[in-house]
Amino acid sequence: MEAEAKKRVLMVEDTASVAALYKSYLNPLGMHVDIVGTGGEAKTYVSENPPDLILLDLRLPDIQGMEVLEFVKSLHADLPVIIMTAHGSIDVAVEAMRLGARDFLIKPCEADGLRITVSNVFKRKVAPPEGGEVIATDETGTDGTHYQGFIGKSLKMQGVYRIIESAAASKATVFITGESGTGKEVCADAIHSASPRKGGPFVAINCAAIPKELIESELFGHLKGAFTGAAAERKGAVELAHNGTLFLDELCEMDLDLQSKLLRFIQTGVFHKLGSSKEMKVDVRFVCATNRDPWEEVKAGRFREDLYYRLHVIPLKLPPLCERGDDVIEIARSLLAHMAVEEKKPFVRFDDEVVDIFRKYNWPGNVRQLQNVIRNIVVLNSAEAVAKEMLPPPLNEISGVNLALEEVGEPTLSTQDVVQSQPSSLEKSDVTQSRPILPLWQVEKQAIEAAIEACDGNIPRAAGLLEVSPSTIYRKLQTWQETTGVKGETV
Repeated sequence: MEAEAKKRVLMVEDTASVAALYKSYLNPLGMHVDIVGTGGEAKTYVSENPPDLILLDLRLPDIQGMEVLEFVKSLHADLPVIIMTAHGSIDVAVEAMRLGARDFLIKPCEADGLRITVSNVFKRKVAPPEGGEVIATDETGTDGTHYQGFIGKSLKMQGVYRIIESAAASKATVFITGESGTGKEVCADAIHSASPRKGGPFVAINCAAIPKELIESELFGHLKGAFTGAAAERKGAVELAHNGTLFLDELCEMDLDLQSKLLRFIQTGVFHKLGSSKEMKVDVRFVCATNRDPWEEVKAGRFREDLYYRLHVIPLKLPPLCERGDDVIEIARSLLAHMAVEEKKPFVRFDDEVVDIFRKYNWPGNVRQLQNVIRNIVVLNSAEAVAKEMLPPPLNEISGVNLALEEVGEPTLSTQDVVQSQPSSLEKSDVTQSRPILPLWQVEKQAIEAAIEACDGNIPRAAGLLEVSPSTIYRKLQTWQETTGVKGETV
């Protein structure tokens, strides 16, 4: 890339070592990065030679970053600004987004998170077949823990990122499986954006959403008059995806007859438009996805075995949201920040009780359900913090105990058990004489240990039964462990 064609980034950061580190993070993107250390220098720079993007620290030695943001927007309303802020200043960062900032990063920034956020600013749009949805592709391509639209650092997602990174450079077909709402199209876009084809188009076709009679035309295109209603010639998805990536979503829904034509196209790269005898050849990389088990579809006779072996080269399974640990909280916070800006609402955080519910809920609709929940909250309410009362059904109907008991085989305490465990009024005097009264911390410790044992060591479920946060149990266990030598107790 020639110097004059590079994207120009201005980084406003007063700590030289931090600025140098962040600049090194951006080197793989091939951008030209200039660094200034004060708000005054930033104003001068923008006035004389506005960049393509500004990375702006909110805490500067001379003036507040918010003042710089307002100055930039007064001169160049469309100039994108990404705020960099510490953990304790997220409220301020959200306010900055209301004033026109494009996004924000929490310091200290990780290399992957910085690259993906910067890259998203320079996304362009590619037109898919008529009636399709506009697809965003990345001009720069990135890698990371927060990877190409994914948010999360769970071990399972780290595995997904590694497979994407390894497979991206190849032309081999990636076959993505996972429940509905887990982000299969985001994954396909990530593969494209991390590949050598990132400068080409990314075109998505949902095989389940297009009528059987039209899907061949959607894929291969048609000539004028090829069938009733074909008033003009049109390009299909395979032609539009030339030198890029074609994403076939819900592939197992495709008709068997069309599967045979798709197989021939995959093998040769040659196809015919409907109504034409002329062969056309394109260079396309395939990524496929389904929420079914493709081999079960083969055994049921609904999916061609030869097509399965042709496409099932690099399998990639996306985990459901309930298996991604604290990723759900990171995703929820990101969604809340962006939707609050869109809807012009003051939301900046979740109450602790809501965080606990989000952690324990099994999210059968995955990320799509979480998006809908956050949208519902933001649209119907207005406050700084999301409270339990704002949660839509079924989350607002579930207590900590209900959440823990959702899983099959969860231990329960009956009313009879509780009654039997309590001494009667006639027995109380005898109990106090025969059984010593323990310190409260020991009683609490015994109750927690009993709950953990009843839940086979599953602390989140034990917390649900006890109606406390899992973090409370972890904290108490750690405290007791640290004091084991003093008190002579075993945790």
